[in-house]
Amino acid sequence: MKIAIASTLALLISSAISPAVHADTRSTAADQQLAHNVRVAFAHSGVGTSHVFVFARSGQVTLIGWVPERQQVALAEQSANAVDGVTSVNNLLARGH
Repeated sequence: MKIAIASTLALLISSAISPAVHADTRSTAADQQLAHNVRVAFAHSGVGTSHVFVFARSGQVTLIGWVPERQQVALAEQSANAVDGVTSVNNLLARGH
């Protein structure tokens, strides 16, 4: 499971790092702000985020990592969906050991 999460994380990070020529700074800033807003929503709802990565792109949010309790997987998805600007959530979170 940890290998799958690490592989997915590496793929997302590598696809997020693109040459500046192709980057639209307005959408990049908006995506970063949306990811930040999702992390703030997690904090307000009690989701443990020390091992959670949030990626946003054009309203689509991907959650990767693990949370300490099984209930927090669903809570994280609900919290992310409630954030203005989020159009979909791909929840790849797992409950940690």
